[in-house]
Order: sequence, then C-alpha cells, then structure tokens
Amino acid sequence: MSKSLWPKGLKLNIHAPGTGAALMLLAITQIPVAIKTSAEIACIGQISNQVWKQTKSHSTANIVAVQRCNGNN
Repeated sequence: MSKSLWPKGLKLNIHAPGTGAALMLLAITQIPVAIKTSAEIACIGQISNQVWKQTKSHSTANIVAVQRCNGNN
C-alpha cells in the first residue's frame, strides 16, 4: 500500500562511485568558509566582551564588535 515518492525510473543509488567523490568535494569546498566564520565569531566575542567592560551596554558592545570585526574602525 505504500507509495514511493520517486517513480521507478528515478531511483537514486547512494552507493554509486560518484556519490562519495561528490560528498568529499562538497566537504572540501566548505572548509574555508567554516574557518572564516569561526574566526569572525571568535573576533566578535572577544571585542564584544572588551567593549562591554568599558560601556556596560550589550547593544553598543555588539554593534561595535561586528563593525570592528568586519573591518570598520
């Protein structure tokens, strides 16, 4: 009684040789993005903490931290 979402001609084989290579390629291309994003998050956290100690304002600290980490002074 269960109906398949895929017609018989569109069955996907996840064990095909190209699948592993495609997944590795996707993972490798995402590594630089992940490193950059992690560095930005760490920068924002540190700058935000420093500014908050000076101003005691969360909103100001976050705005200043994002601007400094994005290259604005």
